[in-house]
Amino acid sequence: MKLLHNLTVVATVIFLLCSCSTTTKVTSQFKEPDSMSFESDAEELFSQMNQFERHQLDGIVVRVGHDASHLFVMVDFVNARLYQRAKNFGFTLFIDGESSFQRSFGITYPTGFFYELGNYSQARKRYLEEPNWENMPENRHIVRAARNTMAERALLIQRRGRRDNMQPAPVPLVQLRAQNLYIHHDDEEHRGRLFFAVPLQVRSTSQFSPDIRGGKKVTLGFEVDPITLLDKESAHSAPLITSESASGRTGTASDRDQEHREHIILLQRRMGDTFSKWIEVTFSNP
Repeated sequence: MKLLHNLTVVATVIFLLCSCSTTTKVTSQFKEPDSMSFESDAEELFSQMNQFERHQLDGIVVRVGHDASHLFVMVDFVNARLYQRAKNFGFTLFIDGESSFQRSFGITYPTGFFYELGNYSQARKRYLEEPNWENMPENRHIVRAARNTMAERALLIQRRGRRDNMQPAPVPLVQLRAQNLYIHHDDEEHRGRLFFAVPLQVRSTSQFSPDIRGGKKVTLGFEVDPITLLDKESAHSAPLITSESASGRTGTASDRDQEHREHIILLQRRMGDTFSKWIEVTFSNP
């Protein structure tokens, strides 16, 4: 697994360097407060958001708004391949205040089919190794259960310090709604829309929040990161099975290295590159 580790470390460094140098600056549009319920009048809220300024970010279109209590972020996928990768490996929205460090608060939704397969022994490994695994009759019950779970929960990242682990915690959507954090997903075959309404400050009724207090700016990150998922999976799993080891043949070290290298390249092609875009948002005055 040394090759895999080195490959993912290099890719992660490149990804972090790139993400820090491509920040777009936008203005969040103020939304007049009203008695509208996020859930009962969702269509009206989306209609209002559709009138907000569009920001094109290489595969997604983003609209940002706010009122006195919430930040509203709408994401439209305009690239079918990126949308499929988001459903397979998760889509994360990061929200960092002016005094926060990068990736201090994040919400992943959908959680990603690959993440949910972690609930089933060997499912992730077999999903990566067998392109047709998802369509095999014997796996249908796992596929159905994993996709159902995807729709029912999100992953939450809340870090108090830069050295804190990035390990996300699964939280049911009903629990998020009880704390006034709302997520809506319109799923189409090739395109989709995500909507997030996130409380700006931590209160007794909004404990899942980036806790933006007094600041006029936030930084938003939009990420699909299969490389990190692959790295985490390899850290606690057995080496990937090669055709030689499966047949009982060992071969030379160089042969095994070459086969392993080719296997990793195939995995990366299937998972796709990391997507990471950042914008700096200035709140407009009411």
